[in-house]
Amino acid sequence: MFLFIVMSGLALFFFTRHDAFMYRQPVGRIETVTTTHREATTDSYHNHDEEIRQQVTLRIINGRYQGDLVTIRHTYSQSRGLDQSLRPHQQVFLNVTYDGKRKVWQFDNLKRDTTLAMLFWTVIVLLIVTMHLQGLRALLSVALNFALFLFFIQLDVQLNLNHFFWLFALSAFLFTLLSVLLVIGWNKQSLVVCTAIFLGVTIALVLGYAILQGTGNRGIHYEALDFATQAPEQLFFAATVIGLLGAVMDAATDIVATLFELKRADPKITKRQLFQSGQQVGKAIMGPLINVLLLIFFAGEITMAVVYLRTGNSIAYTFEWTMALGLAQALISAIGIVLVIPTASFLATLVLGREKA
Repeated sequence: MFLFIVMSGLALFFFTRHDAFMYRQPVGRIETVTTTHREATTDSYHNHDEEIRQQVTLRIINGRYQGDLVTIRHTYSQSRGLDQSLRPHQQVFLNVTYDGKRKVWQFDNLKRDTTLAMLFWTVIVLLIVTMHLQGLRALLSVALNFALFLFFIQLDVQLNLNHFFWLFALSAFLFTLLSVLLVIGWNKQSLVVCTAIFLGVTIALVLGYAILQGTGNRGIHYEALDFATQAPEQLFFAATVIGLLGAVMDAATDIVATLFELKRADPKITKRQLFQSGQQVGKAIMGPLINVLLLIFFAGEITMAVVYLRTGNSIAYTFEWTMALGLAQALISAIGIVLVIPTASFLATLVLGREKA
């Protein structure tokens, strides 16, 4: 098994390093990089940076120009906020244009498939080694959910619906069924988990929407969503229901699985003890789960917040335009976690309490 894991990793690495033939866009391997100029820059807000120019020699490794040696000029900033430096042995995507009869090559982006493939390989190996068949089921559920998510995104783009929130609400329902049935199977436990998730997500979303509407959406700027090409408020709640589902599913699965295991270990356990045990599990996981939500929120918003602050905006203005939406989503998810604890505990107790010892 160890030998198979190592060999598969090496084979995947070797293949992705030599798969340029699969791309239509020209791919170049960097041979040499020479720094030709450095220039210090300062903006009107006294932010200091340095602009660096490079002369890069590459060899085209695919397509009609394969084998050609080309030279490009590349500029990047020391802060690397919107760009990146280039190094020898990297593979990059290139664009080619024509100035008369002369070909002009330009850097487009790094070729990152090797990095992504090795990350996926690492995740798969860890799942198989630590969880065996259960890990494969979890992996299959992730793959199917990802494919389903892409399908719904494409469906939304093709149909260009005015009321597309319900499309993503349906996708969340299907995500739940796929995940629970593949990982847990079709049984009483999966039925309890699905019911608890549905109730927790629905009640939390309704409460969140009611609170925002009741306060007149004060401080909430839906138009601040990145690249919002459809109704921004619906887009916000579509994203919220997906994030809420993840948080609620985590809590509900932990609680229900624990109570079912307790019932198997001690068939004589009472309903009161089961419910109290579910509450205790919920209290134990509630804090870490809510903190995970906040950390994900911070990770997603910190870069834009720094840009706002470094360009002369106040903390209040920065929070309102970069953090308010993310924090609202995190709080709605936190409401879902709090609500699903008694819901999952009650439903599991109701089902298990009917089983005879």
